[in-house]
Amino acid sequence: MRKMRVRRQIEDTLRANPDGLTAGQILERLPSQRAVSDARHLANLLRGMKNIKKRKVKVSQHHLLVGDSYSVNEYYFDDEGAEI
Repeated sequence: MRKMRVRRQIEDTLRANPDGLTAGQILERLPSQRAVSDARHLANLLRGMKNIKKRKVKVSQHHLLVGDSYSVNEYYFDDEGAEI
């Protein structure tokens, strides 16, 4: 499996943050950022991982337009159904 070390680091990062993180936040917290180029690359790596779930979260901006919001994917580690 390619990028196994990076996937293990991603899993450890998500286990340390049980509330969930976006791909950009995970990228900031990774110990070695050389293996992953950007948040889109990280999201593609997350796609094939077991016990990693995603949910849509609305993010609001209060710059010029009041109530302007968009949704992002938030990833979290879900160990339900994992073997003990």
